[in-house]
Amino acid sequence: MLKLSKKEIRILWFIRSSRHKTTIAEIARGLGYTDAEVEAFVEGMVGQKLLNRAQGSSPSENAYYTNPEKREEIFDLIG
Repeated sequence: MLKLSKKEIRILWFIRSSRHKTTIAEIARGLGYTDAEVEAFVEGMVGQKLLNRAQGSSPSENAYYTNPEKREEIFDLIG
């Protein structure tokens, strides 16, 4: 199983509990983190294939959602 920081787990939980794909700004605002901090963690989780990216018309409009193939693992991570 992957080892994630508490902030990564909170971000993953936030994305998983959202009804729709969510942007970096929405995650940052919802959790009280900076956009840069969230972006770094999210990009790491995209690299680990936990998250997928839906391309927006600009990088700030990119939206993220959990990878359906990893949802069982994600449920184990977020409890």
